[in-house]
Amino acid sequence: MIKSTMTKDEALARVQELINDTVSIIDPKPRLDLDPITLTVYPCLGWTGDHTDGRIFISRAYHLRGLPKEKDKLADIARSVRRHWEQRGHIIEAVSRDGLVITARSRSDDFRLSLSWTSGDIPGLGVSSPCVWPKGTPEPIPSSDLDRLSESRQTP
Repeated sequence: MIKSTMTKDEALARVQELINDTVSIIDPKPRLDLDPITLTVYPCLGWTGDHTDGRIFISRAYHLRGLPKEKDKLADIARSVRRHWEQRGHIIEAVSRDGLVITARSRSDDFRLSLSWTSGDIPGLGVSSPCVWPKGTPEPIPSSDLDRLSESRQTP
């Protein structure tokens, strides 16, 4: 049985909530510069092999502008972010050797969080949703498609 998910709009709201929650603890407050490539809605590969099943994931990434450039201050910011994510119950999945790159997953709803560095040593913060149905449930399959699907599954 296919389970319902949050909707595309709910996933986007949750992505923004996780971004804003993380940014709220960064000192000094950065200016958020949206990476426009993350405005794309990405298809998920579904249970049907290499084909999409209609589910998507939402992603947003921001360059964090206006932060100090000194490595020790950036390390302090990264430690604060990691501590904050741990206090929120997120699972830390990976940390770079220098501690400046962190990936995590929200325990309650499986969103992916990352703190990373772009070219030019600009910190970046990103969040991606798990796969969701745009309207929360799969779109109905037209009966002609169902007939074809059923015929393809019959064995000779």
